[in-house]
Amino acid sequence: MENRPETNIQLERVLETVPIAVAWSSIASDRIDYINESFSTLFGYSLEDLPDLKTWYEHVFPDPRYYQQVIEPWIRDHQENVPVEGLSTRMFCKDGSVKKVRISFSIVADKRFWYFNDLTDYWIAEKRLRARSDMLEMVAKSSALTDILDVIVKQIQQESPLSLCSVLLFDQAEQCLRLGAAPDFPDFYNKAVDGIKIGLNVGSCGTAAYLKTRVIVDDIFSHRYWQDYTQLAALAGVAACWSDPIMSSKGDLLGTFAIYKRVPSSPTKKEFEMIHFASNLASIAIESFRVQEELEQRAYFDHLTGLANRGHFFQQFEYVLSKAIAENAPLAVLMMDVDHFKSVNDAYGHKVGDSLLQKLAEMSLSILRKDDIIGRIGGEEFAVLLPATDQQEAFRVAQRLRENIEKGVVFSADAHTLSFTVSLGVAYRQHNEYTTITELLNAADHALYQAKAAGRNCVFSSQHQL
Repeated sequence: MENRPETNIQLERVLETVPIAVAWSSIASDRIDYINESFSTLFGYSLEDLPDLKTWYEHVFPDPRYYQQVIEPWIRDHQENVPVEGLSTRMFCKDGSVKKVRISFSIVADKRFWYFNDLTDYWIAEKRLRARSDMLEMVAKSSALTDILDVIVKQIQQESPLSLCSVLLFDQAEQCLRLGAAPDFPDFYNKAVDGIKIGLNVGSCGTAAYLKTRVIVDDIFSHRYWQDYTQLAALAGVAACWSDPIMSSKGDLLGTFAIYKRVPSSPTKKEFEMIHFASNLASIAIESFRVQEELEQRAYFDHLTGLANRGHFFQQFEYVLSKAIAENAPLAVLMMDVDHFKSVNDAYGHKVGDSLLQKLAEMSLSILRKDDIIGRIGGEEFAVLLPATDQQEAFRVAQRLRENIEKGVVFSADAHTLSFTVSLGVAYRQHNEYTTITELLNAADHALYQAKAAGRNCVFSSQHQL
């Protein structure tokens, strides 16, 4: 048994009661001779784990070069028995968690006494306040939701460097989860998860979304929630997943926030707090984004059909026409009107009339091309912009619209089947013709009048009938 001086034994007894983490090492050999209970509590290491300073710092710093590049020069600069300026840094604990500490030391005889002040709680609070501030600033500037969620994910991953985090967004219409933010997951994993249906045994996130409650899976490979996804988890290198449902202020499901671990793990009390913080922050971001999205929808789109409203349509018209003039490119405009719409409303009521307009919008969007623009500019009046479209192609598009809409049906309150038709007028710009919106619309409107006068359910152009 090692004979230790009585003074050392007495000093150790005193240091065991000190709340600050303390250790001492030999100046000559860098051997660590003592750590107190607060040190073991803070970092999780016993004295047997730490034979010398170099081994200790190789364990606790993420970058193995940190000891040579930072710690050793700092020690060399403070060889005299004078107060040492503390060094603030992040250090890994034995369980893989991270602590923010301030290290200082003093020299007494042949020993170097080390002191570690735990700054983790202050550091985390500061980082979280900064992340929250950054997120709210991005929300105020209407930044992309993915960018906002990335800020949250990276904050949590910084607090827990051995974790991977993701945010999935709930698609209510499809009852599935869409990728929101998962910047450090492999592409194959994100593609596999994007669009996954919620439900029991659909991993941690699918189940958490379905149950609307937190799901903790500490071992993916033995848990029934993951039985169909173990191969995917193995390929991604994850072994535990803790998922929290993200709820709105009204209690509606918005998505999920998940923390993944590479080894089987159960969350600590502080990690539970971390999940709760991330979920709340994500809720603010998603809800704010959706409120903004709804406001924009109301401002620019027709509430009934979802098409561009009159104001937004004319804004786009102005841009498309200016571009066509600048590039001397063709441009066509269609005016479309529902035949005998008033009779439908009078006979079956406005609810059926609304269903008819919604059906027309749906069928029109299925026919039109990606760059075409359709808007509802009046009660039963619609206008369509066909960029870079010549006369013949404009005719063909108008005719396809008419023929397909003619096949559409809606149902009255008594389940009576109603079919409906439309009339269309076509105007097109070529060379230097029609240089204003008014000129083009007047030409298309005149052609529409001709289509109605000819018996409806037909297409007229400003020059030719189809």
